[in-house]
Amino acid sequence: MYALHKCKTINNHGLINLPKKWRMELGFDCGELVEIRLEKKEIWICHFKNETTENQRYISPHGTVTIPAEFRRILNISTETELCLFVEPEVNAFVLKPI
Repeated sequence: MYALHKCKTINNHGLINLPKKWRMELGFDCGELVEIRLEKKEIWICHFKNETTENQRYISPHGTVTIPAEFRRILNISTETELCLFVEPEVNAFVLKPI
């Protein structure tokens, strides 16, 4: 089951901040390469596995990650769109759902 952290928005560059508490708990380190994938109407941020070369991003020193522009277009996400941030501890992933 998802654990809701809170709803937030992205900036003009598509950056979203992943809370430090949850990054530490799930083992996401600054500078780490992560995989971002679209599943139905959710954006999943997972630890990188060497299985894919698409939609990889680094976690910045400030704990932010850029959501791919094509995902933002598909889901009609703008700077005003609220994204609910969930944590999926069983698979060590963050999940964003636009509302």
